[in-house]
Amino acid sequence: MIAIANAISIGLNRSGGGGGPVYDTDYQSVLTYATGLGYTLPSVGQRTKQNQLMLDLKEGGIWNKLDTFAVFATDGNSNFALIDWKRLTTYTAVNSPTFTTNTGFQGNGTSSYISTNFNPATSGVNYTLNNASRFLWQKIKGLGTSPSDGVITANLNNILSHGTSGNRINTSNPLTLSTLVSVVGLTGLYRTSSLNVDCITNLTIFPNTALSTSINSNNQLIMRSGNSYSIVQASFYGMGASLTSENTDLYNALNNYLISL
Repeated sequence: MIAIANAISIGLNRSGGGGGPVYDTDYQSVLTYATGLGYTLPSVGQRTKQNQLMLDLKEGGIWNKLDTFAVFATDGNSNFALIDWKRLTTYTAVNSPTFTTNTGFQGNGTSSYISTNFNPATSGVNYTLNNASRFLWQKIKGLGTSPSDGVITANLNNILSHGTSGNRINTSNPLTLSTLVSVVGLTGLYRTSSLNVDCITNLTIFPNTALSTSINSNNQLIMRSGNSYSIVQASFYGMGASLTSENTDLYNALNNYLISL
C-alpha cells in the first residue's frame, strides 16, 4: 500500500465540504465528471478503493503512460463503469453487453461490444507507432478464435483467444511465435520497438516479433474485431505507451483492487 506521505506528494483534493474524504485530484475529477452527468457513484467504501487504485497506478509509473483507461468493475451504475478515467469521456456500450456489479461487462458473442471511442491514430499521445500498449483484465475469456479486442477492420490491432496467431499491435503482420496471449486475468500486448512486442499473461512476459506498419485509424473495440464478437467479460481496459517495465505494478494494482471488492 502507498504511504500517506506518498499520496500527499501526488496531490490530493477534498471530495466535498464538511471534512469529507480526501481523494487524489485525478480520481476526484472522475467523480466530478460523473456527478455532472447524473451517474450513480460507487459506494463510499468503494471510492476509497478506487482512489487507492489511482494512487497505485501513479506510484507504479503507469498513470502518466496511459491515454485511455476504464474500470468496469464497480458498484456504481453501468454509466459510471464506462467512464474513461484519463480523458474524462465515456465508452459506448453497443447492443447491451451485460454489466455485472463489481465484475464488469460481458459480450454475448453475436452483437454486443464496447467502443472505447479512442482512435489511437488521432488521439494517441503516449500510444505511438513503436511504443504502445493495449491491455485488459478478463474474468471470462473468449472461446475459439473470438476477439478480446479489435477494430472495425478485421484482423488489425486485435487480441484473440487462441495464442498469437492473428494477434497484432500497430501492424498488419501477426505475431510470429506461438505464445498464449488471451488468459483469465491480465492480457496485453506491449510494443517496445519497430520489431519487438511483449505478450503479457498476468505476470509473465513472452518476447515476440512483428514489424510495425502503421497506427490503426479506427476506434478500438472490446469484445469485437471486424464482424467477429466474443463472450469476453472485462474488468479493466487501457491503452498507452509500452508498460513492459511497469507490468508487475500494473498487475498488482488491478489485482489488489479486484481482491478488495
